[in-house]
Amino acid sequence: MERSASGNILVRVSEVVVNDSSDDTRRYYNVNTDGNLSDNLETFPYNEFLAKITVGIVLGLINLTTILGNLLVCVTIGSNKRLQNATNYFICSLAACDLLLGVLVLPFSNINTLFPDQWPLGPVFCNIFVSTDVTLCTISILNLFAISLERYLAVTKPYLYVRWTTTRTVAIVLTAIWVFSFVLGFIPIHMGWNTLDGSTQNYAHKNLCLLEANAAYVLLVSIGTYFTPLVIMCAVYVKVFSVAKKQVKRIKQLTISQQHVMNGNKSTDGQSPKHRGQSASENKATVTLATVILAFTVCWVPYFVLFTARPFVSNGFNPTVDLFTLWLGYVNSMLNPFVYAFHSSEFRYGFMLVLCRKRAERYRSRHPEAYFL
Repeated sequence: MERSASGNILVRVSEVVVNDSSDDTRRYYNVNTDGNLSDNLETFPYNEFLAKITVGIVLGLINLTTILGNLLVCVTIGSNKRLQNATNYFICSLAACDLLLGVLVLPFSNINTLFPDQWPLGPVFCNIFVSTDVTLCTISILNLFAISLERYLAVTKPYLYVRWTTTRTVAIVLTAIWVFSFVLGFIPIHMGWNTLDGSTQNYAHKNLCLLEANAAYVLLVSIGTYFTPLVIMCAVYVKVFSVAKKQVKRIKQLTISQQHVMNGNKSTDGQSPKHRGQSASENKATVTLATVILAFTVCWVPYFVLFTARPFVSNGFNPTVDLFTLWLGYVNSMLNPFVYAFHSSEFRYGFMLVLCRKRAERYRSRHPEAYFL
């Protein structure tokens, strides 16, 4: 600065940067020689603002893909009678759960991720949103647990499987899963059983939307409804794959024997070709569902490890790590339709029937097993 002949102060600085903490932009102003500020109408976003846009787009794509993919699974099973069996009823339940997650949870989780200290919808809706999230996650794990038991019966006890896995039995099991999960997801949170002081969460800080968890609640949710079923599922699938491996070996041996010795429509051990085809189909379904469970495990284990440890870690964890593990779990709901399409020719054909019937017919002519299995 310097004084003019008249004694007025002249400003020689050509530009001033003003930081405005009220938003995520820096505003640049021109300073004229008379000392007046004039807005040059240019705003430059912070790196944080750009990061939020990028993250918002990615999370939005995850949300949209989750909704469309699982809606396709539900419509495909509902419109194709050949896919309406016990196994696929459980798959449809899982897809419906993931579809509801995409509609009722992911949009609001997106808001909470991008604006963690500016929850706009109040504590009542926040607790409904959090309870719905817990409910749907519990439904997913219990659905997969039921699927593992269904696969165990199908592969190791085929005669009991036919007797026990009726439509009525499956309906009872699925109803129990959804009702139990709803009770577990809503009652503890709305009664304040999950907080340290027994108060209902999120009312003290209305701009936040969090899931509080005391040690008892953590043990109930993570140990009772995640890790315990997960360990049992792994043990069941080890047994299932052991039996399936023996069946595949036996089918190969029978195929070779049948080339040399034929007795009417029977092979040397009395198994019909139809029975061997059913065994092969069950084994393929087992591999598909094992892949689904593996994906669920990989996606959700990091979150539940942190969730279980949280009450015992005084300083908590890095918020970015928390959000990453949470959304990694959500990504699992997007993956399942791709797993079905990749592993199952029946589902590929069913998806094509829904999306493009002409293409489906061309696919059927090249892959008749997709229709007849």
